[in-house]
Amino acid sequence: MADLILHSDRKTSPLKRVHGVNNGPVCYGSLMDVSVYYEKAGIPLVRLHDTNWPNPGEVDIHTIFRDMSRDENDPDSYDFSRTDEYIASVLATGAKIVYRLGESIEHTKVKYYVHPPADMDKWARICVNIVRHYNEGWANGFHYDIRYWEIWNEPDNPDRQCMWSGTPEQYYDLYRIAATAIKAHDSSLKVGGQAATMVNMPFTEGFVAYCREHGLPLDFFTWHTYADDPGQIRTNALKARKLLDDAGYIRTESHLNEWNYMRADEGANDEIWRQLWKPGGETFRRNLFERQKNEEGASFIAAVFAMLQDTPVDEANYYDGQPHELYSGLFDAYCIPQKSYRVFEKFESLSAYPNRAEVSVCAEGLYALAMTSEKGQSVLWVSNFGGESREYTVELEGSAAAHSTFAEWELLDRSRDFGVVEPASLKNGRVELHLPRHSVLVLRFGSPAVGGKAAE
Repeated sequence: MADLILHSDRKTSPLKRVHGVNNGPVCYGSLMDVSVYYEKAGIPLVRLHDTNWPNPGEVDIHTIFRDMSRDENDPDSYDFSRTDEYIASVLATGAKIVYRLGESIEHTKVKYYVHPPADMDKWARICVNIVRHYNEGWANGFHYDIRYWEIWNEPDNPDRQCMWSGTPEQYYDLYRIAATAIKAHDSSLKVGGQAATMVNMPFTEGFVAYCREHGLPLDFFTWHTYADDPGQIRTNALKARKLLDDAGYIRTESHLNEWNYMRADEGANDEIWRQLWKPGGETFRRNLFERQKNEEGASFIAAVFAMLQDTPVDEANYYDGQPHELYSGLFDAYCIPQKSYRVFEKFESLSAYPNRAEVSVCAEGLYALAMTSEKGQSVLWVSNFGGESREYTVELEGSAAAHSTFAEWELLDRSRDFGVVEPASLKNGRVELHLPRHSVLVLRFGSPAVGGKAAE
């Protein structure tokens, strides 16, 4: 039996372009710029949170409205300049934006900005004026048509109140006041929250119940997962969808808007994890974040992209795209693209194919998706994230099997980063290829009789 079977005639839902990221392409005070790489990867959606962290000068409410004693209806009370420049750099790449209204994370002992606003109604009016500035031209602004407005980030984060010093009920009130004000101003906008660290915590269950009880708008629900198994993301996606559906929010979009690969060293225990950010944890910390950049992290990303296609997630944002961020698996600190970035770039090439087709995965540890064209060309995307290093058999079934006369492949693994296209031996609709563990395969089928090789 084949390890993978591509059913070329069984069309499924369209490709979900789930390769969004957190934050834009400029950092180090705009000294470093990876815009060209964002464009090549076709990054579809950028969420603005922890922008230029740990010293944000834009996006956060306190960086725009610096003195809460001032009149929120006076344009002179606002300083949009740095945020204007930053948002322009994002939009120039072709990406859309999720604007997080709130503050960046604070790991300092003293918390400066992550407190409940003293005047929540005024805070909400400030948010509405930020919307007006970027969508309606208010205060010498723009007409960007930013659709997604997210209210705060991880108020449930249990780490020393690093994102919210208040109670759950205070966050629920803030969401009610701000979401109601934004929708009253422009009902076509999408408002959402809660950027949950865990989808099954009492905080989150309470939030959704509060929204239901008060009839609040919840156009999109946001949640996070850092995992070492793609299955953990799928499990949380199902929990999030059920939580929303059970509350009657069946049309609410589900956004996985922070995710990344987090795997400890072999033999790591709870004590080692507790030392992650303390003296003595440096090597463990380095190993953890370097995994996000190499073939291990790259194959995890490729697996998640495939798995999300048939998982109830509408949008996704990898954390993080900023080259200076520890969590950026896409670039090193010098802005050099890493293996994980190459997966983003290659995934975008699948958009050239109009149809998605079914794939049967019959081997453990593999994740796959397939695309086809009306001309009979097909491409198979395979991540060997958790399988053995061995020969795998791929079978092409359906009309494509009858018409395909050649196959070609590219591979990302420890020594390769795609780019080198090799012919594959196609016999009776089957191909056999060796896939190392932690590799990503792009396998194309086609026929010169229908226009030659599949174009990317």
